[in-house]
Amino acid sequence: MPSLRHLHPRSVLATIGNQDTPIQSVVYDSRQAGPGCLFVAMPGQTHDGAAFLADAVGRGAAAVVTQGDLAGLTVPAIRVPDARQALSEIARAFHGDPSSRLTLVGITGTKGKTTTTYLVQAILARKFGTAFRFGTVEYDLGFSRLPARNTTPESLELVSLMAAALDKGVTAGVMEVSSHALKTWRVEDLTFAAAGFSNLSLEHTEFHPTMEDYFQAKRRLFLDLLPRGRPAIIAVDDEYGRRLVEDCRHAGVRFQTLSLTDTRADFHAARLTRTATGQAFDLVALGQRVPLELPLVGGFNVANALMAAALGHAVGADWTAVAAGLAAVGTVPGRFESIPNTRDLTVIVDYAHSPAALENVLRAARPMARCRLITVFGCGGNRSHEKRPVMGRLAATLSDVTVVTSDNPRQEQPEDIIAQIVAGIAAVPAADKGAVHVEPDRHKAIELALSLARPGDLVLIAGKGHETGQTFADRTVPFDDREVARHCLEAATHA
Repeated sequence: MPSLRHLHPRSVLATIGNQDTPIQSVVYDSRQAGPGCLFVAMPGQTHDGAAFLADAVGRGAAAVVTQGDLAGLTVPAIRVPDARQALSEIARAFHGDPSSRLTLVGITGTKGKTTTTYLVQAILARKFGTAFRFGTVEYDLGFSRLPARNTTPESLELVSLMAAALDKGVTAGVMEVSSHALKTWRVEDLTFAAAGFSNLSLEHTEFHPTMEDYFQAKRRLFLDLLPRGRPAIIAVDDEYGRRLVEDCRHAGVRFQTLSLTDTRADFHAARLTRTATGQAFDLVALGQRVPLELPLVGGFNVANALMAAALGHAVGADWTAVAAGLAAVGTVPGRFESIPNTRDLTVIVDYAHSPAALENVLRAARPMARCRLITVFGCGGNRSHEKRPVMGRLAATLSDVTVVTSDNPRQEQPEDIIAQIVAGIAAVPAADKGAVHVEPDRHKAIELALSLARPGDLVLIAGKGHETGQTFADRTVPFDDREVARHCLEAATHA
């Protein structure tokens, strides 16, 4: 059992009490405090953990960490300049620095992270026997699965999960690294074996005031956190990837590039063909050609596969393991997920909720539609306002029929969000856009889209993907686009 002194973060401003007090557990939620625990009082979005110091002590906390004054505290305490940063260091020390004993792959970017982690996990499993995966959909430890609260968990949960995986003999894994995590110290004390940058486009403006701030957060994974000598895999099909390459070159970071369009990149694809179950292509990698089969459709998934192959190879997987892993990947929940039906329709549910992601899935869906492309989508509340008219324009321009609806309104009025989407649609000349319907009720909107569909049409339901709830100002209600689509399709069959 470690002592409080053993858990001291690097920066300590002051201490009181016995620093050799034994610590049985670490928590940052006072409701989870109990005898023998160390309570870390972190500032949050709506509450400051310092306000709950007395509650934690009352529940038996043996010691506390805070950014505030230590006066009046009756238990051993540490004052730090940044409690969130301290939590990351404390978590690593308490759990014995598990990431340093793992082969850990991190992936960051605006879109494609989730699918890429599934692909990397499959490759790592061929190399290491089993592998964990942490991301937006779930936290898969390799032997059990937990629902995901955040794309990247808080540092304490993250390190705890890795320690649990190690205890079960899992020695490799992959995780999505969000910009939020990079700005809030969640991954600060992890040891990455390799890291990948997929792309950067408009998103999270509620958290990042500018695209430059967004890029700088992503950049930290490679310039500040990835140990020198460990490889960075960088997609160079956008300006931010190309900037990152130059930054890495100047900083002495080892890197390799990939591209869908530039054959000068270290990794690119050639001889792309569609197959009955997905697509096949040659991976041109560092002068070699490796035939690959991918049971996923869409050019964006070729980019995801290139990233996964490069990362897998970077941590020791041979090309046989890479090919076997990619070929074995199943459906990624809510990522271009097909909903079977008997109406001769193609029904796709996808998580696309940014302009670039929506454009990608619309362009991937178009050649799959034998007749019309019908799109249902909305935009989330309390998130980037700037993307709403852009997504409206994209949907109306690239679809034959668009049904605008709610996503997760949160604290905003659904009608206000829809109005901003429709404003973007209104700016498109009538000759350049398809029919547009507005239905704020998402269930009714999906029902409407499917009722409009005729044999040969493709219906794309975008925005929520794998999510199983819809969040309003005062509640979250059960809602799964896939289940709603199945119900509507079944009801129409029996009508």
